[in-house]
Amino acid sequence: MGKNSAARGHPFLFYSIIFFGLALAGALALWWILKWDAVLTWLISITIVTFIAYRYDKSIAGSDRFRVPERVLLLLALAGGTIGAITGMYLIGEHHKTSKRSFMLPFFIILIVQAIVVGIYFWWRFVGQ
Repeated sequence: MGKNSAARGHPFLFYSIIFFGLALAGALALWWILKWDAVLTWLISITIVTFIAYRYDKSIAGSDRFRVPERVLLLLALAGGTIGAITGMYLIGEHHKTSKRSFMLPFFIILIVQAIVVGIYFWWRFVGQ
């Protein structure tokens, strides 16, 4: 996709539709085929799609293609793809986005909020009842 593509005017909207559409399609497919819990299928799907988004953005860095906006990458992590984001940033190949403070601060806030939410969920589910 070159600079004259559909993403030219609205890369945020373009990449949001692509990646969240893939995550939703994947979650629905897993849910329909495997009959697993809807939340679990969403988390699996969004994790995989988030990893793909981070690696795709890294692969096109330095080319004439429009990069995936940081807001999209952060929203994918916020939507449950944090493990995919961490894997895409740290564990595969070169580090991606890890030296940008303007990106890492919101990412760490997302990580902390998600850890708190998961902790509350498990406390409520297993201790609080």
